[in-house]
Amino acid sequence: MGRRHLFTQTVALLTVLAGTLAVPTSTVLAKDVTLKQTHVNHKKELKGGTLKVGYPSNTNFKGIFIQELGTDSETNRLAELGQSGLFRKDKNGKYVKGGLDDVSFDRGSKTALITIGPKTRWSDGKPVTARDMAFVYEIIANKDSTSEYYSDALETIMGMKEYHEGKADKISGLQIKDSKHLLIHYKKMTPAMEYVDSGYLYNDAQPYHYLKDVPMSKMAQSDKVRKHPLFFGPYTIKKVVQGEAIEWVPNKYYGGKKPKLDKVVEEVVPVAQIAEAMRSHKYDVILHESRATYAKTSKVDQYVTLGTMAYGLQYMGFRVGDKGANGTSVLDKKLVTNNRSLRLALAYAMNTQQIVKEYGAGLQKWANSMVSPAYGAYHDNKIKPYYQNLKKADQLLDRAGFKRGKDGYRTQPNGKELTLHLLDQASGRGNDEIRANYMQLWKKIGVRVELVNDRPLEFNTYEDLLHSNSHKFDIWFGNWSLGQEPSTAATAAYSPKSSFNHGHFVTKENTKLLKSLNSEKAFNPKYRIEQMHKWQEYMRKEAYVVPLSYSYDLTAVGKNVKGMTVDDSTQLTVWDNVCLTK
Repeated sequence: MGRRHLFTQTVALLTVLAGTLAVPTSTVLAKDVTLKQTHVNHKKELKGGTLKVGYPSNTNFKGIFIQELGTDSETNRLAELGQSGLFRKDKNGKYVKGGLDDVSFDRGSKTALITIGPKTRWSDGKPVTARDMAFVYEIIANKDSTSEYYSDALETIMGMKEYHEGKADKISGLQIKDSKHLLIHYKKMTPAMEYVDSGYLYNDAQPYHYLKDVPMSKMAQSDKVRKHPLFFGPYTIKKVVQGEAIEWVPNKYYGGKKPKLDKVVEEVVPVAQIAEAMRSHKYDVILHESRATYAKTSKVDQYVTLGTMAYGLQYMGFRVGDKGANGTSVLDKKLVTNNRSLRLALAYAMNTQQIVKEYGAGLQKWANSMVSPAYGAYHDNKIKPYYQNLKKADQLLDRAGFKRGKDGYRTQPNGKELTLHLLDQASGRGNDEIRANYMQLWKKIGVRVELVNDRPLEFNTYEDLLHSNSHKFDIWFGNWSLGQEPSTAATAAYSPKSSFNHGHFVTKENTKLLKSLNSEKAFNPKYRIEQMHKWQEYMRKEAYVVPLSYSYDLTAVGKNVKGMTVDDSTQLTVWDNVCLTK
């Protein structure tokens, strides 16, 4: 099923009540599987060496090395060696001092002051400046940009809306005080701003001196972005085999800890080949290890698997509207998918609990709400999931006027033929079996469902169609990756102006609930948690999106590797201390 990463700015992580929730050092899964977050290796480290990294995927990465313009999680994940964040965070995702840059907020003046560290430099040796920080917001908000990350959160910056609409040639709320200080003026302050991944303040910079002459409309295709990008992280790109491999070397101007490796080579590996590659120890690290691979290789002695509960989820979405002229989603009440009984019937027909048990390898949890348990108290564990009930599904459709014909399939209440078109990604035999299972169950309740183009689509084709405001699909399977800021689970994809609102779901009640999550009242954590619970209950009642499962993010680490962790709160980047051992 399609994976979508709302990149770690909106993306796109949790303090409960008085800020006491801590992320555990290990994660206990179903079937008594325990995953650690850090690999401890006491062997003596080698000086230098080449780390070989495999990324299991049947799709080539797009290779747009500007996070604000990229749309695929593959590129974002592979580029973390160079695109490390500027700010340091604690285990709950909140800002702490000690990053390449630091930030301080003033609720009284409604400002955020970014201070850029004196050692923070680009891989060409030029210092990172306040102009580079401001450039990020211009890339996202420029009307000629191809960025999909413009959001309601960004519109809280003074002058952002006017710049986005082409009414101003600069963002008035971005005040460059000097080369090392950027003061951001907001219309209002929100509790989400305390988190690095909130989307109100971006954990990134882009080299203005290097990209200023590249037109916004052409930046995503520029060689300066795809072949010869600049980074401020520990490593920089030496060579790119487009879509297939990246060769990294140390960034000698990196402002953090000096990298310990001479070279890192990342390769995309077909999913069907990754298990055999692990058995032969072809790679030292496997990023984003799949559940299927884990099931096959958990006993391979050369590796240990690190993991954490993901903040996102797997889901099924309904297209219930369109994107308006100004980019805002608009509900279309004429669409059959706007019939709540139809949406609920499809949800109740699904045997998701059984699927998670049989295909999850102990690395999935059946989802009861749109908010992952990784968010702690913000997740409402009292909400009931959609237990399979074919009789209830049939009753819902009967009462709503969806009549069965002689062929066993139903018509719409207006008498027209009912055929729903399903968009999904091609991602292996297991996924094909799961999809066929659901389609068969929908057939049992009389709903004809056909695949878009009669087949699951290659990932990039799937992504392009999902983002295109197309009418070719009515429902789709997807996967969100989200940041640690709790309200991201609701606001990142389900607000009217979000470009990730692929179903164009907009209601007054939903908008009201979303606004409450970052209102003045929401500075009280108890109120904020209550509103998050209300939003989850509302989403369950309406079923515009059906949560399917929560998963664990896995990284397989060779026992010849030292210093690897998936807990990025313990150091500036997860790559800070990675080295090989003898």
